[in-house]
Amino acid sequence: MALKVDRKSLESGIEVVTVSGSLTLGRDAQHFEWTIEDMVKNLQNRIVVDLSDVPFVDSAGIGILVGCHGKVTKSGGQFRLTGLTDRVLNVLRITKVDTILAMNPTVADAVLVLTSATQA
Repeated sequence: MALKVDRKSLESGIEVVTVSGSLTLGRDAQHFEWTIEDMVKNLQNRIVVDLSDVPFVDSAGIGILVGCHGKVTKSGGQFRLTGLTDRVLNVLRITKVDTILAMNPTVADAVLVLTSATQA
């Protein structure tokens, strides 16, 4: 299944990126990375990534997630993952990446966290 990346801007200024398909080595995964980089360049750096339709992530996908997280946080923003399947969550736990990346069960939960952080 080819990776599909969709973006949605919320009124709050939070960007929701929905990913569908396996996040693995290849051009499709680079498209995801370029999407995040473009958002950061345009100062859209409060980003929620919905992975609920991602059944698998390989080492390249993990590297892209960590790299995107670094670019967003370096720009002063926040990067949160949501909707992780058990399989993807297990990969992130085994590799200890779950200690680096912020995660929430749902997009709504992540948006609430980002909205609260802005108001604090």
